[in-house]
Amino acid sequence: MTTATGKNKRIAKNTFFLYCRQIITMAVSLYTVRVVLDVLGTEDYGIYNVVGGIVALFSFLGGTMASATQRFLSFEMGKGESGIPQKVFSVSVYIYLLLVGIILLLSETVGLWFVNNRLTIPEARLEAANFVYQSTILSFTVTLLCIPYNASVIAMERMNVFAYSGIVDALLKLGIAVGLPFIAADHLKVYAVLMFFAVVSVQLYYLWYCRRYFGFCRYKSYKEPVLFRNMLSFAGWNMIGALANILRGQGLNILINLFFSPMINAAYGIAMQVNNALTNFTNNFYTAVRPQLVKLYAGGKGEEMLELGYRSSRFAFYLMLVISMPILANTQEILGVWLKVVPNYSVVFLRIVIVSSLVEVLSVPLVNMLQASGQIKTYQLTVSVMYLSGIPISYVFLYWGYKPEVTLWVNLLLVMLSMFPRLYICKKVIGLSVGQYIQKVMTRTCLCSGITVLLCYFGTQNLLSANFLLTLFIQLILTGFAILFIGMNQSERHSIYKQIIK
Repeated sequence: MTTATGKNKRIAKNTFFLYCRQIITMAVSLYTVRVVLDVLGTEDYGIYNVVGGIVALFSFLGGTMASATQRFLSFEMGKGESGIPQKVFSVSVYIYLLLVGIILLLSETVGLWFVNNRLTIPEARLEAANFVYQSTILSFTVTLLCIPYNASVIAMERMNVFAYSGIVDALLKLGIAVGLPFIAADHLKVYAVLMFFAVVSVQLYYLWYCRRYFGFCRYKSYKEPVLFRNMLSFAGWNMIGALANILRGQGLNILINLFFSPMINAAYGIAMQVNNALTNFTNNFYTAVRPQLVKLYAGGKGEEMLELGYRSSRFAFYLMLVISMPILANTQEILGVWLKVVPNYSVVFLRIVIVSSLVEVLSVPLVNMLQASGQIKTYQLTVSVMYLSGIPISYVFLYWGYKPEVTLWVNLLLVMLSMFPRLYICKKVIGLSVGQYIQKVMTRTCLCSGITVLLCYFGTQNLLSANFLLTLFIQLILTGFAILFIGMNQSERHSIYKQIIK
């Protein structure tokens, strides 16, 4: 077995575990929300979400630091014997202790004041709301302190452990929802306490597993001011990119609200909800790929990293295409089955958003490879400015009387245009060949997409009225056929055949 083949098999196996995790947790979560809403009632459920949301705002910091920890751990592991992952682990523990102190200070002052003085909470439920708030702070604190262990599991590519813990977490929450009606107490308080214990149980498992199987997961005092600054700098620039994405999505939503009725916001929300579910599947794939990219770069194997980046761009695109194509071809019918009453503009919003995500998914390995190098400042600033420029541009078009979908058309155009600076920066920083990227990634994916559209249109145009489910199934098969024979080369097809037979 070649090294490349071994890496591909590991990525495929890890992606499978993460996909299973995503499917199971998504299904359980959808059912859990329905049960909890029924038990707590609309008012208490709303209180739990809005109060918990105040603390969730701080999770933004934890998420960016988690990606920094994963990157630096993978980098040290990629160095081989010269790497010291314990150094990164210990420095990250120190950083999270400082972060917890800051968040606790803000939560117990500004956050607590906001809950008691600015949120609209019935007087009779204010005590319960404060109870929920403190429970949520404790849950978040435990989660934050255990991020170095979670990051270690991902950096070591133990995605089966990551998947199992996610499934157990979902099942614990399902058990809480099912058992809640049988507890004779204030259901909102009980729910908050049980959710805290569910979080602690999962995080303690991560801690136990890492200390049991990874020797570097032991805190040791290191005086590493350079590493400390580098990790904070990396997290800071990542934070700018993440913040730009949040502002882009919420900014467009606010613009739509300024010029149109809340019903249009409902359509936008539906489109984003479906799109988030789709992109979560490709995010799982990149979670499996990212450690390999960092380790290859750290090991001085730049060409191997680029080849893996090209392949992962195409395969992530295909993974999303095979799910997206039936939705794009039957958007009206699918939304009608799901929602019964489909808000105006939902169909056009969803189609534009999915196409934007298909374009954007090609660029994620470019980000991952730049993150492997640690040089992300120019990239994050450039792409963030481009994305945020869509808000004033959209405002002008709406002011001129254009329809609401113009905001998403502008966003799609900016996503496409942002590929040029992305490629240029990658060429300068990591030596990416723009010509090879266009040949190996963009040309092949565009050709595969075009043929897929033609096959799905001409192959099923007379079936939809006869049998909706049969149409979806045939479109899925045709998309898979196009990906296999147009989107992949011979060696990739052979590898797929071997995995299926095995």
